[in-house]
Amino acid sequence: MKKIITSLFILTSLFPLNLFAQDASVEEIVVTGIRSSDYYDTPAITFTKKADFLVQRVKLINDSRAPDLRKTEIIDSIKNLISSASKIKGIELSYGDEFLVPVNLNDDSLELIEDRKVTDTSFVNISIKVAIDSTKNAKSQISELKKFVSGAKLVGRTELEETGDIGLSIVSPEKYRYQILLLIAAENQKLKQTFGAACKIANEGLAGRVEWDRTSVDELVLFIRHSTNVDCQ
Repeated sequence: MKKIITSLFILTSLFPLNLFAQDASVEEIVVTGIRSSDYYDTPAITFTKKADFLVQRVKLINDSRAPDLRKTEIIDSIKNLISSASKIKGIELSYGDEFLVPVNLNDDSLELIEDRKVTDTSFVNISIKVAIDSTKNAKSQISELKKFVSGAKLVGRTELEETGDIGLSIVSPEKYRYQILLLIAAENQKLKQTFGAACKIANEGLAGRVEWDRTSVDELVLFIRHSTNVDCQ
């Protein structure tokens, strides 16, 4: 498995983009690939679950000559996406790289990122996502997401480019901590049954954060990286 390189997306451009209002109580994290450097680095005890969303990152680009026109056309394109998403169950728009927050166009200070490589061109990166429905297979939901993206109603000279493959997101992974700990406790009991009731089982690292691996198109395993010592002296 390949190492996933993640980063918290912070705009440090001279053209900041205030596109959202973050709810600190909810942390939605994007998983674009396999996190562990090697399969055997993943602990044996994991909690398997479907991800919460399939996520397609897109870039809205506009090269209209006037900056105000570029901004208006991109914003109107986003408004069209929001309007279309409101009519389809499970489709949402978010902003961010590793950490996602809902798109919010109520902020009057919205400024676009100016492309330093191309004259008179502005862009904004957003994520279009669909809530994973356990009653549907992943292939059909990916098709739904792709269809929504390709059917975007763009305004003026705005263009839409997909950036990267479809990823996954999970909301508040730490809320699964005690489900993972229960699995570890159950494993400790099995070890005692295997090696004898007199053996002492000790775990280290259980205070660590919950981590995750992407194991299939729409599935994750969550775990706490820890070690287990068995002392049968």
